[in-house]
Amino acid sequence: MIEDVAEAESLAPEWDALAVARSLPLCAPGWMLSWWRHLAPPASELRVVAVRDGGRLVALAPWFVQVGTGGRTDVRFLGAELSDRVDVLCESGREREVAEALRRALAQLRPRPDVIAFEAVPIASLWTRRLAGGWDGRMRFARYRNSAYPAPAVTLPPGPPGEWLARRSSNFRSQMGRMRRRLEQRGGAVRQIVEPAEVDGAVSALLELNAGRWEGRGVSNLARPGVAELLRDAARALGPERLRLWAVELDGELISVQLFLAAGEEIKYWNGGWSEAHADVKPSMLTILAALEDAIARGQTRLDLGVGEHPYKMRFADTEDTLTWGGLVVRNRRWPRTAAELAPKVLRYRAKLLVRRLPEPLAERAASAVRARRAAGPGSEPEPESESESGSGSR
Repeated sequence: MIEDVAEAESLAPEWDALAVARSLPLCAPGWMLSWWRHLAPPASELRVVAVRDGGRLVALAPWFVQVGTGGRTDVRFLGAELSDRVDVLCESGREREVAEALRRALAQLRPRPDVIAFEAVPIASLWTRRLAGGWDGRMRFARYRNSAYPAPAVTLPPGPPGEWLARRSSNFRSQMGRMRRRLEQRGGAVRQIVEPAEVDGAVSALLELNAGRWEGRGVSNLARPGVAELLRDAARALGPERLRLWAVELDGELISVQLFLAAGEEIKYWNGGWSEAHADVKPSMLTILAALEDAIARGQTRLDLGVGEHPYKMRFADTEDTLTWGGLVVRNRRWPRTAAELAPKVLRYRAKLLVRRLPEPLAERAASAVRARRAAGPGSEPEPESESESGSGSR
C-alpha cells in the first residue's frame, strides 16, 4: 500500500509498462500522479496498491481515498472527474490471484472504505465482479451502477495513413480536402507541438479556446484551478510521444489545440478548444484528422474519442465502447446510509434502462415527460455536454 507520492513516483517505469501493456493512456503515472499533485481533492490521501510476484510488479490499483462531508469514505481512481477509460492494471492471466490480493488490501485499508468507486471504466471491465465476494468473510460488497454512456471510437487500419481517409464517404473526403486547401491558401498549417518551449503556450491556448466555447453557456470543467499545471506537468513527464498536442496555426495564432494521450495500441482524445472566428475551416476536425493519421503511421490501432455521441465525433467513429460509472458498496455499519445516498442515481439509471425496453410509443411518451420536466426549471436534470467537451470527466 503506497501512501507517499515519492514512493509512487519510484514505481513509474513498472507502472507505466502496465499501462502500455493494457493500452490505457490515462492510467499512466505521468498523467495520474500529475493529477494528484495539482488536483487532489480536499480530505484525500494516496492509496496506490502495488501487487508483486517476487520482485516483479504484476498489478496496480491507482487509488486514493476521499472522506466526504457526511463522513463517507470513497476509494477512487487517480484522475477522477478529468479522466475516463481507467481501470485496475493487471498482467493478463493474473486477474484471479490479483483480485484476492486487492481484497486483502481493501480489508486493511485505513480509513475504512464505504464505497470503492469504478468511475468511467470500460463496460468490459470485470473488476467489480472479481472483488465483490469479499475476503475471508470479513468484507462483503454490493455492486451498483449509476451511469453508462457510449464512447465513440475509430478503428485505425494498418498501412499508409491516407488509406483511412480514402475509405470514408465521398462527402467526408470532399469536406476535409476542401478545408485543408482553404487553410493552406490562408497560410495556415496543422502541426504537433513538440518543442518544450512551445508547450506552455499551447496549453494556455487550449484552455483559453475551450473557455471561449463555453462563454454564455456555463463554466468548462477545465476552468478549475490546477488544470493548466496538470497539463504542463503531464507533458513534461510523458513527452510528445505520449502526450500529443496537435494544433492549427494561422498567422502565428493557434486557432485550435487538441490534446491526445497514447499508450500501447490506443490513442485517447482528451479535450481541446478551437476558435469560432475560424469555424469555416473546421479547425478542430482538421486537428483530429491529423492526430488520427499520425497514430496510424505510428502503428496504433484505435482512437478513443471519449464519452458522448457528438456530431463531430460521429463523423470519424466507426464503433463505440461504452463506459460505466458504479462500483462496490461495503456492507458495514454505514451501509444503509451509503445505499440511500447512492439510490437516486442508481434508480434513475435503472429507469432509463426500462424506458429503452418499452415499445416505441410508450418510450416516446416517457421521453416527452422527461423533456417536459427538464423544461420546468430548477431541479431538472442538466442537458448533455456540449460539443466543446470531449467527454473526459465525472458523471
